[in-house]
Amino acid sequence: MKIQHLLITATLALYTVTAHAQLDVVRFSIEDGISDATLKSGIEKSASMLLSALNSTVISGKSKVKLEKEDELMFTKDGRKCLDDMWSSSAMMCPVSQVTEKAISMQNGVVQVRNIPVTMLAADDDNCEQELVLCFNSQGQIDNIMVALEEHRYLDVINAQISVKDFHRRQAIIDFVENFRTAYNRKDIDYINNVFSDNALIITGKVVKIDKKKQDLTSQSLNNEQIQYQKSTKEEYITNLKKCFKNNSYINLVFDEIEVMRHPKRDDIFGVTLKQHWNSSNYSDVGYLFLMINFEDEMNPSIQVRTWQPDKYNGKPLPRDEVFSLDMFSI
Repeated sequence: MKIQHLLITATLALYTVTAHAQLDVVRFSIEDGISDATLKSGIEKSASMLLSALNSTVISGKSKVKLEKEDELMFTKDGRKCLDDMWSSSAMMCPVSQVTEKAISMQNGVVQVRNIPVTMLAADDDNCEQELVLCFNSQGQIDNIMVALEEHRYLDVINAQISVKDFHRRQAIIDFVENFRTAYNRKDIDYINNVFSDNALIITGKVVKIDKKKQDLTSQSLNNEQIQYQKSTKEEYITNLKKCFKNNSYINLVFDEIEVMRHPKRDDIFGVTLKQHWNSSNYSDVGYLFLMINFEDEMNPSIQVRTWQPDKYNGKPLPRDEVFSLDMFSI
Protein backbone atom coordinates (compact mmCIF):
# COMPACT_ATOMS: atom_id res chain seq x y z
CA MET A 1 0.00 0.00 0.00
CA LYS A 2 2.94 2.39 0.74
CA ILE A 3 4.24 1.95 -2.80
CA GLN A 4 0.72 2.57 -4.15
CA HIS A 5 0.39 5.81 -2.17
CA LEU A 6 3.80 6.98 -3.39
CA LEU A 7 2.75 6.32 -6.97
CA ILE A 8 -0.49 8.24 -6.51
CA THR A 9 1.37 11.15 -4.90
CA ALA A 10 3.90 11.19 -7.75
CA THR A 11 1.09 11.10 -10.30
CA LEU A 12 -0.71 14.01 -8.67
CA ALA A 13 2.54 15.97 -8.50
CA LEU A 14 3.04 15.43 -12.22
CA TYR A 15 -0.48 16.73 -12.91
CA THR A 16 0.17 19.76 -10.73
CA VAL A 17 3.29 20.69 -12.66
CA THR A 18 1.61 20.24 -16.04
CA ALA A 19 -1.05 22.51 -17.54
CA HIS A 20 -4.20 21.57 -15.59
CA ALA A 21 -6.63 23.15 -17.99
CA GLN A 22 -5.59 20.67 -20.68
CA LEU A 23 -5.37 17.62 -18.48
CA ASP A 24 -8.67 17.73 -16.68
CA VAL A 25 -10.98 18.33 -19.67
CA VAL A 26 -12.50 15.21 -21.24
CA ARG A 27 -14.66 15.42 -24.32
CA PHE A 28 -17.28 12.72 -24.82
CA SER A 29 -19.20 12.01 -28.02
CA ILE A 30 -21.69 9.39 -29.21
CA GLU A 31 -20.98 7.84 -32.59
CA ASP A 32 -24.10 5.68 -32.97
CA GLY A 33 -27.14 4.21 -31.26
CA ILE A 34 -29.37 7.24 -30.70
CA SER A 35 -31.41 9.27 -33.19
CA ASP A 36 -32.85 11.96 -30.86
CA ALA A 37 -30.46 14.88 -31.40
CA THR A 38 -31.53 16.70 -28.22
CA LEU A 39 -31.04 13.61 -26.03
CA LYS A 40 -27.73 12.85 -27.74
CA SER A 41 -26.47 16.34 -27.03
CA GLY A 42 -27.62 16.16 -23.41
CA ILE A 43 -25.87 12.84 -22.82
CA GLU A 44 -22.65 14.08 -24.40
CA LYS A 45 -22.71 17.19 -22.24
CA SER A 46 -23.43 15.27 -19.03
CA ALA A 47 -20.74 12.64 -19.67
CA SER A 48 -18.13 15.25 -20.61
CA MET A 49 -18.94 17.21 -17.47
CA LEU A 50 -18.68 14.15 -15.21
CA LEU A 51 -15.36 12.87 -16.58
CA SER A 52 -13.83 16.34 -16.52
CA ALA A 53 -15.05 16.83 -12.94
CA LEU A 54 -13.42 13.55 -11.86
CA ASN A 55 -10.08 14.70 -13.22
CA SER A 56 -10.23 18.21 -11.79
CA THR A 57 -11.18 16.82 -8.37
CA VAL A 58 -8.20 14.43 -8.38
CA ILE A 59 -5.89 17.26 -9.43
CA SER A 60 -7.19 19.57 -6.70
CA GLY A 61 -6.99 16.84 -4.05
CA LYS A 62 -10.54 17.49 -2.84
CA SER A 63 -12.32 14.79 -0.85
CA LYS A 64 -15.58 15.12 -2.80
CA VAL A 65 -16.50 15.85 -6.41
CA LYS A 66 -17.54 19.51 -6.42
CA LEU A 67 -19.83 20.71 -9.19
CA GLU A 68 -21.21 24.03 -10.30
CA LYS A 69 -24.91 24.53 -9.63
CA GLU A 70 -25.83 24.10 -13.30
CA ASP A 71 -23.76 20.92 -13.52
CA GLU A 72 -25.62 19.41 -10.57
CA LEU A 73 -28.74 19.49 -12.78
CA MET A 74 -27.11 16.89 -15.03
CA PHE A 75 -27.55 14.30 -12.26
CA THR A 76 -30.65 12.77 -10.81
CA LYS A 77 -30.68 12.41 -7.03
CA ASP A 78 -29.82 8.71 -7.33
CA GLY A 79 -27.05 9.41 -9.83
CA ARG A 80 -25.38 11.97 -7.59
CA LYS A 81 -25.56 9.63 -4.58
CA CYS A 82 -24.01 6.84 -6.62
CA LEU A 83 -21.10 9.11 -7.59
CA ASP A 84 -20.53 10.19 -3.98
CA ASP A 85 -20.64 6.62 -2.69
CA MET A 86 -18.17 5.41 -5.31
CA TRP A 87 -15.85 8.34 -4.65
CA SER A 88 -15.86 7.71 -0.91
CA SER A 89 -14.52 4.23 -1.67
CA SER A 90 -11.97 5.35 -4.26
CA ALA A 91 -11.09 8.53 -6.12
CA MET A 92 -11.04 7.96 -9.88
CA MET A 93 -9.99 9.75 -13.01
CA CYS A 94 -10.36 9.40 -16.77
CA PRO A 95 -6.91 8.87 -18.34
CA VAL A 96 -7.86 10.02 -21.85
CA SER A 97 -8.99 13.38 -23.21
CA GLN A 98 -11.46 12.06 -25.81
CA VAL A 99 -14.00 9.26 -25.40
CA THR A 100 -16.23 8.15 -28.29
CA GLU A 101 -18.71 5.33 -27.75
CA LYS A 102 -22.05 3.95 -28.90
CA ALA A 103 -25.28 4.46 -26.98
CA ILE A 104 -27.37 1.44 -26.00
CA SER A 105 -31.13 1.83 -25.51
CA MET A 106 -32.40 -0.49 -22.79
CA GLN A 107 -35.91 -1.94 -22.70
CA ASN A 108 -36.76 0.13 -19.59
CA GLY A 109 -36.04 3.41 -21.41
CA VAL A 110 -32.58 3.93 -19.92
CA VAL A 111 -29.74 4.80 -22.29
CA GLN A 112 -26.38 3.25 -21.44
CA VAL A 113 -22.89 4.18 -22.54
CA ARG A 114 -20.24 1.54 -21.87
CA ASN A 115 -16.44 1.24 -21.98
CA ILE A 116 -15.65 4.53 -20.23
CA PRO A 117 -12.00 4.14 -19.11
CA VAL A 118 -11.14 5.18 -15.55
CA THR A 119 -8.27 4.68 -13.14
CA MET A 120 -9.33 3.72 -9.61
CA LEU A 121 -6.65 5.28 -7.43
CA ALA A 122 -7.35 3.14 -4.36
CA ALA A 123 -7.12 -0.15 -6.25
CA ASP A 124 -3.95 -2.21 -6.54
CA ASP A 125 -1.87 -1.98 -9.69
CA ASP A 126 -3.43 -5.07 -11.27
CA ASN A 127 -7.01 -3.78 -10.91
CA CYS A 128 -6.78 0.02 -11.08
CA GLU A 129 -7.58 0.29 -14.80
CA GLN A 130 -11.32 -0.28 -15.12
CA GLU A 131 -14.32 0.83 -17.16
CA LEU A 132 -17.59 2.47 -16.20
CA VAL A 133 -21.12 2.20 -17.52
CA LEU A 134 -23.04 5.49 -17.42
CA CYS A 135 -26.86 5.29 -17.38
CA PHE A 136 -28.99 8.23 -18.52
CA ASN A 137 -32.68 9.00 -18.20
CA SER A 138 -34.84 10.44 -20.99
CA GLN A 139 -33.65 13.98 -20.14
CA GLY A 140 -30.00 13.04 -20.56
CA GLN A 141 -29.31 13.14 -16.80
CA ILE A 142 -26.90 10.67 -15.21
CA ASP A 143 -29.06 8.31 -13.17
CA ASN A 144 -26.59 5.53 -12.36
CA ILE A 145 -22.88 4.71 -12.58
CA MET A 146 -21.66 1.11 -12.63
CA VAL A 147 -18.31 -0.64 -12.87
CA ALA A 148 -18.45 -2.55 -16.15
CA LEU A 149 -17.69 -6.13 -17.04
CA GLU A 150 -14.78 -6.36 -19.45
CA GLU A 151 -16.03 -5.72 -22.99
CA HIS A 152 -15.25 -9.23 -24.28
CA ARG A 153 -17.14 -10.75 -21.31
CA TYR A 154 -20.12 -8.52 -22.09
CA LEU A 155 -20.05 -9.53 -25.77
CA ASP A 156 -19.79 -13.23 -24.89
CA VAL A 157 -23.08 -13.01 -22.98
CA ILE A 158 -24.91 -10.78 -25.45
CA ASN A 159 -23.85 -12.74 -28.54
CA ALA A 160 -25.17 -15.97 -27.04
CA GLN A 161 -28.77 -14.75 -27.37
CA ILE A 162 -31.15 -16.84 -29.48
CA SER A 163 -34.15 -14.51 -29.79
CA VAL A 164 -35.17 -10.88 -29.33
CA LYS A 165 -36.68 -11.71 -25.94
CA ASP A 166 -33.52 -13.56 -24.93
CA PHE A 167 -31.42 -10.58 -26.06
CA HIS A 168 -33.34 -8.19 -23.81
CA ARG A 169 -33.14 -10.62 -20.91
CA ARG A 170 -29.38 -10.95 -21.32
CA GLN A 171 -29.08 -7.17 -21.35
CA ALA A 172 -31.04 -7.16 -18.09
CA ILE A 173 -28.78 -9.86 -16.61
CA ILE A 174 -25.62 -7.88 -17.37
CA ASP A 175 -27.24 -4.74 -15.99
CA PHE A 176 -28.15 -6.64 -12.81
CA VAL A 177 -24.68 -8.18 -12.42
CA GLU A 178 -22.92 -4.84 -12.92
CA ASN A 179 -25.23 -3.11 -10.45
CA PHE A 180 -24.65 -5.95 -7.99
CA ARG A 181 -20.87 -5.69 -8.34
CA THR A 182 -20.85 -1.91 -8.01
CA ALA A 183 -23.03 -2.06 -4.89
CA TYR A 184 -20.16 -3.85 -3.10
CA ASN A 185 -17.63 -1.34 -4.40
CA ARG A 186 -19.68 1.56 -3.04
CA LYS A 187 -20.79 -0.39 0.08
CA ASP A 188 -24.48 0.02 -0.73
CA ILE A 189 -25.94 -2.32 1.88
CA ASP A 190 -29.52 -1.20 1.16
CA TYR A 191 -29.29 -2.22 -2.50
CA ILE A 192 -27.78 -5.60 -1.64
CA ASN A 193 -30.43 -6.22 1.01
CA ASN A 194 -33.20 -5.41 -1.46
CA VAL A 195 -31.99 -7.69 -4.26
CA PHE A 196 -31.82 -10.79 -2.07
CA SER A 197 -35.05 -12.74 -1.68
CA ASP A 198 -36.13 -12.89 1.96
CA ASN A 199 -35.76 -16.69 1.92
CA ALA A 200 -32.60 -16.74 -0.19
CA LEU A 201 -30.31 -19.75 0.12
CA ILE A 202 -26.77 -18.56 0.85
CA ILE A 203 -23.88 -21.06 0.85
CA THR A 204 -20.25 -20.18 1.50
CA GLY A 205 -17.34 -22.56 1.17
CA LYS A 206 -13.98 -22.26 2.87
CA VAL A 207 -10.81 -24.31 2.74
CA VAL A 208 -9.98 -26.02 6.04
CA LYS A 209 -6.83 -27.89 7.03
CA ILE A 210 -7.18 -31.49 8.13
CA ASP A 211 -5.33 -32.54 11.28
CA LYS A 212 -3.32 -35.54 10.09
CA LYS A 213 -2.73 -36.69 13.66
CA LYS A 214 -6.46 -37.20 14.19
CA GLN A 215 -6.95 -39.26 11.03
CA ASP A 216 -7.18 -43.02 11.34
CA LEU A 217 -5.12 -45.37 9.21
CA THR A 218 -7.86 -45.70 6.60
CA SER A 219 -7.82 -41.97 5.82
CA GLN A 220 -4.08 -41.28 5.80
CA SER A 221 -4.10 -41.03 2.02
CA LEU A 222 -6.55 -38.10 2.00
CA ASN A 223 -5.30 -34.67 1.00
CA ASN A 224 -4.63 -32.16 3.76
CA GLU A 225 -7.30 -29.65 2.69
CA GLN A 226 -11.05 -29.87 2.27
CA ILE A 227 -13.80 -27.39 1.45
CA GLN A 228 -16.37 -26.94 4.20
CA TYR A 229 -19.74 -25.44 3.28
CA GLN A 230 -21.90 -23.34 5.57
CA LYS A 231 -25.45 -22.18 4.99
CA SER A 232 -26.65 -18.83 6.29
CA THR A 233 -29.84 -16.80 6.20
CA LYS A 234 -30.18 -13.51 4.42
CA GLU A 235 -30.24 -11.73 7.79
CA GLU A 236 -26.98 -13.40 8.86
CA TYR A 237 -25.33 -12.61 5.53
CA ILE A 238 -26.34 -8.92 5.63
CA THR A 239 -25.18 -8.58 9.26
CA ASN A 240 -21.75 -9.98 8.39
CA LEU A 241 -21.53 -7.82 5.28
CA LYS A 242 -22.21 -4.66 7.30
CA LYS A 243 -19.24 -5.53 9.52
CA CYS A 244 -17.11 -6.14 6.44
CA PHE A 245 -18.04 -2.76 4.95
CA LYS A 246 -17.27 -1.03 8.23
CA ASN A 247 -13.86 -2.66 8.56
CA ASN A 248 -12.67 -1.96 5.00
CA SER A 249 -12.06 1.51 3.62
CA TYR A 250 -11.95 0.14 0.08
CA ILE A 251 -13.60 -2.85 -1.61
CA ASN A 252 -13.12 -3.80 -5.24
CA LEU A 253 -14.90 -6.72 -6.88
CA VAL A 254 -13.87 -7.97 -10.31
CA PHE A 255 -16.03 -10.51 -12.13
CA ASP A 256 -14.47 -12.83 -14.69
CA GLU A 257 -15.36 -15.95 -16.70
CA ILE A 258 -19.09 -15.20 -16.71
CA GLU A 259 -21.45 -18.02 -17.73
CA VAL A 260 -25.23 -17.63 -18.08
CA MET A 261 -27.68 -20.54 -18.06
CA ARG A 262 -31.45 -20.31 -18.52
CA HIS A 263 -33.67 -22.78 -16.70
CA PRO A 264 -35.02 -25.36 -19.20
CA LYS A 265 -38.64 -24.94 -18.02
CA ARG A 266 -38.74 -21.47 -16.43
CA ASP A 267 -37.70 -18.69 -18.80
CA ASP A 268 -37.69 -16.21 -15.91
CA ILE A 269 -35.02 -18.10 -13.92
CA PHE A 270 -31.34 -17.73 -14.80
CA GLY A 271 -28.14 -19.01 -13.26
CA VAL A 272 -25.01 -16.85 -13.48
CA THR A 273 -21.60 -18.25 -12.59
CA LEU A 274 -18.70 -15.83 -12.25
CA LYS A 275 -15.10 -15.99 -11.15
CA GLN A 276 -14.91 -13.33 -8.45
CA HIS A 277 -11.75 -11.48 -7.43
CA TRP A 278 -12.30 -9.77 -4.07
CA ASN A 279 -9.80 -7.09 -3.10
CA SER A 280 -10.26 -4.95 -0.01
CA SER A 281 -8.20 -2.99 2.49
CA ASN A 282 -7.39 -6.00 4.64
CA TYR A 283 -8.39 -9.11 2.69
CA SER A 284 -8.25 -10.62 -0.80
CA ASP A 285 -9.48 -13.86 -2.32
CA VAL A 286 -10.52 -15.51 -5.57
CA GLY A 287 -13.46 -17.86 -5.95
CA TYR A 288 -16.53 -18.87 -7.90
CA LEU A 289 -19.72 -16.92 -7.28
CA PHE A 290 -23.03 -18.41 -8.40
CA LEU A 291 -26.29 -16.44 -8.45
CA MET A 292 -29.74 -17.81 -9.22
CA ILE A 293 -31.75 -14.79 -10.34
CA ASN A 294 -35.53 -14.67 -10.62
CA PHE A 295 -36.84 -12.25 -13.27
CA GLU A 296 -40.54 -12.93 -12.64
CA ASP A 297 -40.80 -9.25 -11.65
CA GLU A 298 -38.70 -7.81 -14.48
CA MET A 299 -38.33 -4.40 -12.84
CA ASN A 300 -37.21 -5.97 -9.55
CA PRO A 301 -35.26 -9.19 -10.15
CA SER A 302 -34.20 -11.03 -7.02
CA ILE A 303 -31.45 -13.42 -5.97
CA GLN A 304 -32.82 -16.74 -4.73
CA VAL A 305 -29.50 -18.54 -4.35
CA ARG A 306 -25.99 -17.22 -3.75
CA THR A 307 -23.00 -19.52 -3.38
CA TRP A 308 -19.27 -18.89 -3.12
CA GLN A 309 -16.46 -21.44 -3.41
CA PRO A 310 -12.67 -20.98 -3.33
CA ASP A 311 -11.10 -21.45 -6.74
CA LYS A 312 -8.37 -23.75 -5.40
CA TYR A 313 -7.66 -26.26 -2.69
CA ASN A 314 -4.83 -28.73 -2.20
CA GLY A 315 -2.88 -26.51 -4.57
CA LYS A 316 -5.12 -27.36 -7.53
CA PRO A 317 -7.97 -25.53 -9.30
CA LEU A 318 -11.49 -26.47 -8.19
CA PRO A 319 -12.80 -28.94 -10.80
CA ARG A 320 -15.46 -27.34 -12.99
CA ASP A 321 -17.95 -30.11 -12.26
CA GLU A 322 -17.75 -29.12 -8.57
CA VAL A 323 -18.59 -25.46 -9.25
CA PHE A 324 -22.21 -24.69 -8.35
CA SER A 325 -24.53 -24.18 -11.32
CA LEU A 326 -28.24 -23.90 -12.03
CA ASP A 327 -28.75 -27.61 -12.68
CA MET A 328 -27.65 -28.42 -9.11
CA PHE A 329 -30.76 -26.81 -7.58
CA SER A 330 -34.38 -27.94 -7.67
CA ILE A 331 -36.98 -25.28 -8.47
